[in-house]
Amino acid sequence: MHQPIRFRRPRSPHLRVVTLRRVAAVALLACAAAVLAIDRSQVRTDPVVVAAHDLRPGQVLGAGDVNLARVPAGSALPGTLRETTAAVGGTVTGAVTRGEAVTASRLLSSRLPAALTGDPRARLVSVRPADPEMAGLLRTGDVVDVIDEQAQILAAGAVVAVPAEPVLLAVEEKSARRVAAAGLANALTLVFH
Repeated sequence: MHQPIRFRRPRSPHLRVVTLRRVAAVALLACAAAVLAIDRSQVRTDPVVVAAHDLRPGQVLGAGDVNLARVPAGSALPGTLRETTAAVGGTVTGAVTRGEAVTASRLLSSRLPAALTGDPRARLVSVRPADPEMAGLLRTGDVVDVIDEQAQILAAGAVVAVPAEPVLLAVEEKSARRVAAAGLANALTLVFH
């Protein structure tokens, strides 16, 4: 008997690609289901204090200004506050955006001048800029010189701690006294580095 000749239709490369994509999609769905099945209570987290809304430099924090959030264990920045009570009453040194972690270095403290300048005897001094618009241009960490009305340098290399008027500057101890004394009678000029 004569067998009929069967012609095999060659498999299309397009059909193979579609089949592979379907297999990959099923595998990804299975992986996603497995991840969702993991018990979330076993994931370790740490509490961190975050800004409840945008905070401005010089703002004194109240209970409604900060929240407690949870982040994966070990992922918080060094110096991040862990309790909201540690932030309430503190003064913000620079702008903090909503949801951003609040660190100790973003709040005024007796250790801030030394942290900003590297000088353990540095002091914070308040300055009324001769040009009030200057405060709006400053950012925490900017370096400026402080000049009196006779164009004498009262403090060279002062570091901006709080860029809101009055501006708080971290300066070495002797310069802090000169700036404070001159600032009692006159507004002072700040020159960017």
